[in-house]
Amino acid sequence: MHPLNTRLLSSISAYTLLVLVVLVFLWHTVIPASGKLTAGFMAYFVAAQTVQKGEPGTRLYDEKWFAARVMAESRGTVTDIYLANPPALAVAWLPFAFLRVDAARQVWIAVSVLCLAGSMWLVACELGWSRHPWALAGLSALFTLPAPTREQFSFGQMYACLLLLHVIAWRAYLRRRDARAGISLGAAMTLKISGWPVCLLMLAQRRWLAVRWLIVTAAAGTLLSLPWVGIAAWRTFLVEEIPHTLRRGVAALTAYQDTASFWQHLFRYVPQFNPTPVLDAPLLATALTLATTIAASLLLIARMQSTSLTFVAAVALSELLGPAAEQYHYILLLLPLAVLWHTAYESRDRVLGVCALAATLLIAVPINYKAAHPMWSLLYNYPRLIGGWIAFSGLYLADRDLTRHAAPVSS
Repeated sequence: MHPLNTRLLSSISAYTLLVLVVLVFLWHTVIPASGKLTAGFMAYFVAAQTVQKGEPGTRLYDEKWFAARVMAESRGTVTDIYLANPPALAVAWLPFAFLRVDAARQVWIAVSVLCLAGSMWLVACELGWSRHPWALAGLSALFTLPAPTREQFSFGQMYACLLLLHVIAWRAYLRRRDARAGISLGAAMTLKISGWPVCLLMLAQRRWLAVRWLIVTAAAGTLLSLPWVGIAAWRTFLVEEIPHTLRRGVAALTAYQDTASFWQHLFRYVPQFNPTPVLDAPLLATALTLATTIAASLLLIARMQSTSLTFVAAVALSELLGPAAEQYHYILLLLPLAVLWHTAYESRDRVLGVCALAATLLIAVPINYKAAHPMWSLLYNYPRLIGGWIAFSGLYLADRDLTRHAAPVSS
């Protein structure tokens, strides 16, 4: 066959696969998600209604009152609480409070699709994949088919929007457009306190303009929310809700795929939620959580050099080290996974390829990790967390390789 015909056939096959991936995403994820009311979305919607109706901002954290409102608005089908979400998030959702709940759900799912599509396209452009059909098809599969993506849409969560903010910040940070990077990350921090390891990275690398814009954005979001929620809501959020979230017994459940939950699952006895730990030593669990956080942060800011790899590694740590990280949080790790795959392909490094494959499978494949498994069966209990740490390790190894190859040879 003529080479031109071969390339044409290859392109047609790749674009056909791309269309099929998009259709599967729409049929199995987007359309079902548009027609139902769920926890997650209802918490945001009722929070916006609470603000819109002039209720005291502290009502957001009154669990009994809030759960009753969710039950009423969902016609008795859903119960949820606002948990440790910042008051500014409720204000950001105000436009949805003026819609009927079903219409608001459909609009939000459409917004989430646009955020995911925008994230995927920006990543493809940054990595040079936008003109390579097979790479584009693979990236679309990576972004649309994993279990965290399906759950993000099923629950109407915020993390497709946060993914877009992190992607925008990543691209801006690479180009030293620090104002844009700071604003994007500041918005993510204000809405969901997402991205604190990236803030740490900015400080360590002395990107002061990015830090200033991050602070300005977060402060502006907080001040703009005060007329609607008041200072009392912020005080309740900072002083009561965040500490309460860290102390909750449910934090030891495998439903939470984060490092703190992992150590609590092993070393904290909770009669109702975790009756059979390896050892009842909650102080040990806290110490191991702190040690892991400190060690990972030091590796990030003291040992990694590549701007792109370091930034996406920090994005991965945002979920690995964050509290109460459920499966849908792991949609943020699609950015680190894409960069890891790209680096493995460009370097032809088999070790990085194995890391990328293992991390992708553990994060993306549907695994019933919430079911009862033996304590030692870590891959079944914490597949997302282990996959995330493998991705972080792969990015660290890739950075070490790039640094070593770039180092001048001494005479």
